[in-house]
Amino acid sequence: MAYLRFSPHCDWYVFSEQRAGESEEHLAVWHKDHKEKGPSYSETVIRKMLESGDYSAIPGYQPQYKQLLRQAFETWLDEQSSSET
Repeated sequence: MAYLRFSPHCDWYVFSEQRAGESEEHLAVWHKDHKEKGPSYSETVIRKMLESGDYSAIPGYQPQYKQLLRQAFETWLDEQSSSET
């Protein structure tokens, strides 16, 4: 599922992905200028980013994207929690 998609008004593509051989889902967080790096993060890492407020490890991150990414991260975590019950 995608939480953000590239568009003229959005520089991010954020989506849930299942890695081969792993049971835990990851959240892919791609900036339009850094797609080749294609980073994805575990639930633990996303929670740490939210708790610290530090998203600087994400390629392409700039402070103006903080609220947009926070909303996508929180939505993904809510869905992870609801799928566990």
